[in-house]
Amino acid sequence: MGFRGWGEAAYEVLGALEGDPGPGQLEGRREALERYVRGPLQELCDALNEKDEFGTFWLSGLSEHSASWQRQWATWWIARRVRISFTFDLDGLVLGGGSWSPAGDQVRLFREMVDAEASGRELEAVVGRLVRDGFELTGSTLRRTPTPYAPDHPRAELLRRRSVYAEKPIDTTEVDLIAESLRPLVELTTWYTDYVATTGWVKP
Repeated sequence: MGFRGWGEAAYEVLGALEGDPGPGQLEGRREALERYVRGPLQELCDALNEKDEFGTFWLSGLSEHSASWQRQWATWWIARRVRISFTFDLDGLVLGGGSWSPAGDQVRLFREMVDAEASGRELEAVVGRLVRDGFELTGSTLRRTPTPYAPDHPRAELLRRRSVYAEKPIDTTEVDLIAESLRPLVELTTWYTDYVATTGWVKP
């Protein structure tokens, strides 16, 4: 049948799950959530996976925590704490990707690679394209450039970050347009696998 997006029923289900619903309320909405919310998300995963352009996107599971019901995730884990994902909740569909919750050794290596001329300029160009494509960098930044880097470093703004993760809302049911919007994120995660991600894969 293919991906056709989400109808009003999906938003009604998610609206009913707002707040802090108890286990009984969650279970009472499971069938509708699977049909109207997770079903289309799985169809989107299948459509993208069939393109054979990206890795494999998987839906996250449902836990006892209401947050895992209120926002649905599909993720392609690329390397250790490096991913591309899309989420769906009452605000709609959001694409995201980059380094998610990096470990301390990854933060140190990230800053070393930002400081290095070739890899740092490469990341700067990737981030510039992401911003022009409508992505926003998420996460907090330090008020000052961390030592031992100079405050007037040409990439001081990136050095004040622990990592780069970018997100963008998208309002379309066209799988080709969604795929096109994901490609800049592939550039970002490729930078990470080239310079930062260590071997192995550890889900945070």
